[in-house]
Amino acid sequence: MLGTDKRGTRRPGTAEARRLAELARAAGLGDSPDDALLLNREALFLLNSERQTPLLADVLRWQGSVLRDRGRTSEAEPLYRRSLAIATDLEYDAGRAHALNCLASLAQRRGELVAAAGLLSDALAIAGGSDETRLVGMIQQNLGIIADIRGNPAAAGAYYRVSLRTFEETNDLQPLCWVLNNLGYLYMKEERYHDAASTFERALGIARARGDLMSEGILEQNRAELGLIQDALDEAYPSIARALEVAEQRSDDVRRAAALKLRGAYERLSGRPGAAGDTLRQALTLSAVGEDALLGAEILYQYGFALFDEGDVEHARTAWRSALDSFERISARQWVSRIQRRLSGDATGRYL
Repeated sequence: MLGTDKRGTRRPGTAEARRLAELARAAGLGDSPDDALLLNREALFLLNSERQTPLLADVLRWQGSVLRDRGRTSEAEPLYRRSLAIATDLEYDAGRAHALNCLASLAQRRGELVAAAGLLSDALAIAGGSDETRLVGMIQQNLGIIADIRGNPAAAGAYYRVSLRTFEETNDLQPLCWVLNNLGYLYMKEERYHDAASTFERALGIARARGDLMSEGILEQNRAELGLIQDALDEAYPSIARALEVAEQRSDDVRRAAALKLRGAYERLSGRPGAAGDTLRQALTLSAVGEDALLGAEILYQYGFALFDEGDVEHARTAWRSALDSFERISARQWVSRIQRRLSGDATGRYL
C-alpha cells in the first residue's frame, strides 16, 4: 500500500509499517517483547529513508519503550532522542511531547529528578495545547511519581487523582491500570493498607483481562511488598514468585532486580539471612545494569538488613550509608529520614 511523506510524495509500505507497529505495541506488554522488537524493526525498515514522517517518530519511540520496559535504559535513549528530533523537525507537537515524556522516564529511573521534572513540564506545556487527553493524563501521573519519590505525598495524590479521572472518563484501561498501581503504592506508603490492597486488586483485574503481563508483574511485586510490610510472609510469597516469573518471561532486568529484592527480604524475614545476602547481591548487579538508581538504593538498604541479621554490623552500616548517599542524591526525603533513624538506632519495623 502507499502512503505520503510531508511533501505529498506517495511512499510504499506506510500502511504495512503501521500494522506491524500496532502488533508490536500489543506484544510489548505481554510475554513477547522479543517479537515486539522484531516487528518494530521491520516497521522501521519500511519507514527509514531520507524522508521523515510522524509515523517514523512514533515507531522509534515505541521501540525505545519496549527496550526501556525490559530495563535496557541506555539502548532506549538514542531512539527517544531521534524520535524527538524528527518530531521537532516536522513540528509534530504530540510526538515531541511523547518523546519528552519518555526521556523523563529515563531521567527518573536514573535518579535525575530535576531533569525529569523539567522534561515533564515541557511535555505538559506542549500536550496541553492539543487534543492529546491520554498524554496529558500520563504526564500528570509521571509528575505524581516524581512528587512521591521526593516525599510530597499530597502533591503525588493530587496528580494521580486528576489522571485517574481522565482515564476513567475516557475508559482508557491501559493507563488506568498504571495510575491505579501508583495510587495503590501511595496508599501503602501512607499505611492505608486496605485501600492499597483493593486498589492493587482492581488494577490487577484490568491487567489480566487485557493480557498486560508487564503491569501484572509490577502489581504482583507491589502486592508482595504490601505483604512484607505487614509481616504477612505467607501472603507475600506467591506474589514474589509470580513477579519473578513474569520478569524472567520478559527478560526484564529491572523488574527481575525488584523481584529479587523482595525475595531477599522474604528470605531474611524467614530466618535465612545468608541466602538473602546472596539474592540481594544478584539484585544489585541487575539494578546497575538497568540504571535504576532508586531501586539500587532500596536493594542496598535491604542488603544492610541481611548483613545485620548475620551479625556483620559494621558492613551493614556501610551498606546503609551507601544507600543513604544514593537517596540523598535522588532527593528521596522519606527514605533519607528512614535510614537516618536506622543508623541512629531509633527505628522499628522488620521490613522497613
